[in-house]
Amino acid sequence: MTVKKQESNPTPASISIWPAWHENKPFALTLLLTFAFLIAFLMARTSLALGEASQVGKPDPYEHQISIDGTATVTGVPDIATVTLGVESKGADVATAQSTNSESTNALIASVVALGVDKSDVQTSNYSAYENTEWNPDTETYDSAGWIVSQQVTVKVRDTSRLSTVLDVAGRNGATSISGPNFTIDDTSHLRDQAREEAIADATEKAAVLAASLGVRLERVVGYSEWVDSSYPSPYYALAEMGIGGSKPDVYAGTNEVTLNVSITYKLTE
Repeated sequence: MTVKKQESNPTPASISIWPAWHENKPFALTLLLTFAFLIAFLMARTSLALGEASQVGKPDPYEHQISIDGTATVTGVPDIATVTLGVESKGADVATAQSTNSESTNALIASVVALGVDKSDVQTSNYSAYENTEWNPDTETYDSAGWIVSQQVTVKVRDTSRLSTVLDVAGRNGATSISGPNFTIDDTSHLRDQAREEAIADATEKAAVLAASLGVRLERVVGYSEWVDSSYPSPYYALAEMGIGGSKPDVYAGTNEVTLNVSITYKLTE
């Protein structure tokens, strides 16, 4: 009787889709190189991502930037004038000087308000009371000569065409001093907008010329700042024979200038 040896079948655990190294050396080598390349690629991408993350929020290096200044000046006609009116009064004592000064100042303010100036545009800017003393050579001392009370009010004239009349009426109604006027523009936002547009255009033109001269290219704007310079030229006005109340003074408002400066920083590219 002959007994046949039964061949055993391989179990699933012993089956492999990858050939052993000694069975297919070229395939195994290619597979090894592929894994090595993938690992190197992933490490490089990770390093790049970490480097980019560390640069978030950091400014570009100064050697890759250029800053250009631009400026523009626009003019506007003043629509507000302010003038300071003063009244000085004397009295034997403080109370008497104050009473006289209050009456004169109130009358002065009433005359100005009657011209159409709003009472809310009249503001007391100074008030003082002090003893008036005179030097006595006989006694070599200062003797009291009564008291002086001085009050000043600042008047805002919103209709500049009435300014001459305001000055004239003030001189005729108790003002002992007049200073000003100072001309301003109530709302300069439209002038600033116009100046900004022209200043940016000025800086942009300069940047293009400079970039061409240096052989570089402007990529984008990375910084911007601006500041305003306002000038208020002194008005010309004349009181008749340098006296107050002789006639209406000639007042010329002229124009006010608003100068806006900008600084634009560009990032350079290759």
